[in-house]
Parts: sequence; structure tokens; C-alpha cells
Amino acid sequence: MTKDLPLATATKMYSETEYKRHGDSLYEIGKASAFQSVLKTQVHWSVKMTDDNWDLDTVIIGDGSLKNIPFIKTVLTDDEDSNGHYIRRIVVAKAKDGTVREVWLAADRAYKKARRLYGDWHYFLEIVELKNDSCRRKNGYIASFYGS
Repeated sequence: MTKDLPLATATKMYSETEYKRHGDSLYEIGKASAFQSVLKTQVHWSVKMTDDNWDLDTVIIGDGSLKNIPFIKTVLTDDEDSNGHYIRRIVVAKAKDGTVREVWLAADRAYKKARRLYGDWHYFLEIVELKNDSCRRKNGYIASFYGS
């Protein structure tokens, strides 16, 4: 027979700043989840947005004039080189333009390809950034970072 223990209740008082910060975070998570449902992606959008009023048509890469932008996902594989370092592989997809919608869809295609080719499991998209270095892509590309 177990002895019933009294339940302790604790009251936490939150400041307006804490309430707003956490409320805003939950709102952003819910918004991204709703958009993910609309787009039917496996990739979760965890990109910190600078505009609180963002939606799927918000331009986040370039000025709206860029088309067919290479989207680069780097994958750290389980394979090692001769020095014992894990080998990185590059997966490329295309974003039709720089809107949240098209970048997210390109991220999803890149994730699915990386999962199929290399067993990658990182599907939380955290960073997207336009890069313009002539060594890799002459007209620019979207560099990305995924977490798990």
C-alpha cells in the first residue's frame, strides 16, 4: 500500500516582459506549424524572422528579383577521410525565388535528398543566408543550417 502525499502547488509570477517573450515565441511556433501544414513539408521552420508580420510571401533572400537560387545543404556523413575526419557532402536544390514559401520548399527538397543519399536526420531549418562568393556559385546561393 502506498501512502498518498499531499500535492504542493507553487505560484509563479511572471513579469510582463517574460510573458510577452514566451507568448511571442509560442505564437511564432504556432504560425510556422500552420504554414508547415499548408506546405506539407517535413522540414520545420525555425528561422528567426526579423519581421513579426512575416508570411509565406515575405521575401527573405535578396530583394525579390532573384530567381532559381541554388539552395545548399551541407551534410556531415558517417564516412571518414584518410585523416579520420568526417566527410561533408553538399546537397543542392533550387528555390524559385527568395520568398519564405520557395526557400522552405527548397529546404524540404534538400532535406529529403540528404536523407535518401546520406541518412541525414536534421530537419529543423535554423539559418538561411544569401552568399555571393565566386568560388562556389557565381550568381549567389542560399547557405543553410539545419539542427535536430
